Amino acid sequence: MTQSILDVRGIGPAMQIVLAKQGFKTIVDLANTTVELLAVTPGISETKAAQVIADARNLLATDIPDENLTSTKTKNKDKDKDKKSTKKSKKDKKKEKKRKKEKDNKKDKQKSKKSKK
Repeated sequence: MTQSILDVRGIGPAMQIVLAKQGFKTIVDLANTTVELLAVTPGISETKAAQVIADARNLLATDIPDENLTSTKTKNKDKDKDKKSTKKSKKDKKKEKKRKKEKDNKKDKQKSKKSKK
């Protein structure tokens, strides 16, 4: 019998959908993630993340070859890196906007000084 992500304690149909959107579609995905990565999922605290991971690992026990564990971990890390790089670019854009605004304000001040003279 193949185990479903629904077999993990605390995971119901609604949470299964939320987890799938975050990239956690199998028990293996849950067993091989970190508390930090799983706790980013809406509706999952760090405490619940730790419990879910532990329960997923217990359900799997020794049924998974090591190469599957490694590939899943790598996939999750790559996904997390992609999210971080997107956040950085948004931050960079905000900083750039702020610098441009400050530069424009500086120019406006210089223009007003010149017009007063």
